[in-house]
Amino acid sequence: MPPALAPRLWWGHVLALVLVAAAATLGFWQVEAWQERRDAEARDLTQAEPLPLTDVLGPDDPFPASRVGQPVTVAGAWLADGTVFVSDRERDGADGYWMVTPLGLVDGAAIPVVLGWVAEPGSAPAAPVGDAELTAWLQPTDGNGAVDDDPTDDVLPQLRTADLVQLVDRDLYGAYAVARDGVAGLPAADLAQLPEASRFTALRNLLYGVEWWVFGGFALFIWWRWVRDATADREAEHEPVASTP
Repeated sequence: MPPALAPRLWWGHVLALVLVAAAATLGFWQVEAWQERRDAEARDLTQAEPLPLTDVLGPDDPFPASRVGQPVTVAGAWLADGTVFVSDRERDGADGYWMVTPLGLVDGAAIPVVLGWVAEPGSAPAAPVGDAELTAWLQPTDGNGAVDDDPTDDVLPQLRTADLVQLVDRDLYGAYAVARDGVAGLPAADLAQLPEASRFTALRNLLYGVEWWVFGGFALFIWWRWVRDATADREAEHEPVASTP
């Protein structure tokens, strides 16, 4: 029988197996928790049940990162004078514009609503007027750093609250809504953003998982050193002593 399998060493083998198995299991559990939290943050909400806008976001609230693409119901009156067009918006491979009109809500604030897509501002229909109720996808405002080459026109390079606030005499939500079915006969615009998990999401779980695996590797190393030393001592005890002539 190999010295490492001697019955006197079995307890050490069993202990090492238990420690390594426990460390591996706990490591996989933490990594699984890391992945589940990332999947939850990046879930596609576009097909979820619509919620009232006020249940998701308030006028002065920061945009909740977990609600990108959330369908919301909004009701109010169109603020046609605040209509703008956002350039460089693609639909079905064609470059065009978004037509955006703020909707004044009953809480006194307003939210920009993407009515739909147009090939050119000149071909757009008249801005809607009157009261409206619609379902839309919630989106955070743009921040791509694009510069407006002509601040005097109604075409914007990005959809930001800071660019619209001077056109609307109301508080604006820190978000915009994309009409799900299009408004005024326009084809619905494609969503600009869907949720992505941050690189730091559940990072602690991932680090815990790695830590457990390192612990398992350390336990293996200690076990190997212990077996080597134990068998080496045993072999030294049985080595014949050289006789003196």
